[in-house]
Amino acid sequence: MKRQTKATVLILMASTILSLTSCSQQQPSSDNSAEIESLKTQLESLKTENNDLKAQLEAIPETTVEETTTGQQGISVNVGDTITTDTMEFTIQKVELTYDVLPDDTSGFYSHYAADAGNVYLHIDADIKNLAKQNLSCDAIASLTADYNNGYTYSSFAVPEDSSTGFTYANITSIKPLETLGVHFLFKCPQEVEESSNPLFVTIEPANSSNSYIITVR
Repeated sequence: MKRQTKATVLILMASTILSLTSCSQQQPSSDNSAEIESLKTQLESLKTENNDLKAQLEAIPETTVEETTTGQQGISVNVGDTITTDTMEFTIQKVELTYDVLPDDTSGFYSHYAADAGNVYLHIDADIKNLAKQNLSCDAIASLTADYNNGYTYSSFAVPEDSSTGFTYANITSIKPLETLGVHFLFKCPQEVEESSNPLFVTIEPANSSNSYIITVR
């Protein structure tokens, strides 16, 4: 805006000088040469200031917009690590994207979770040891959230292992004190999650703990 104002002043002053010069030529009896010289001096001064402003504007670097990503907030953990709280040990055995989730023991009869068409399971296989002095319900172990491509989020559901059926239900299964049970955490995701190379990580928030943990899948 300032630059445009200066340019306007320059144009008006130049017009004034031309007008005065024309008048002086048409009316020889009027002596306005002093005024013309003053205006010329001001015009040169404004030209110099305008050039300085132009140089300053050109020296300002262009503003660039950088893509921001969702920050991963938590303690980094990997397959094989154990998360320890006051009430449990959460050992990460396997992390995978699969179209069919199988129990650890497939030697006999077993149930399994096959993904629906167009979907895939993000599967975290964990061993949970109960450190508390009372039973630990399998549907209250931890809250897990998957983040795909910086903002597409998916919640998990827990699937405990059962020696006779392969899998059972979390809401009817508890882990006794000092015992360990295999528990699988499943996220139902669109098939694109498996087919792309976009970022994918899981946040684990154990029950009765203020800490959160991050598994980077890719």
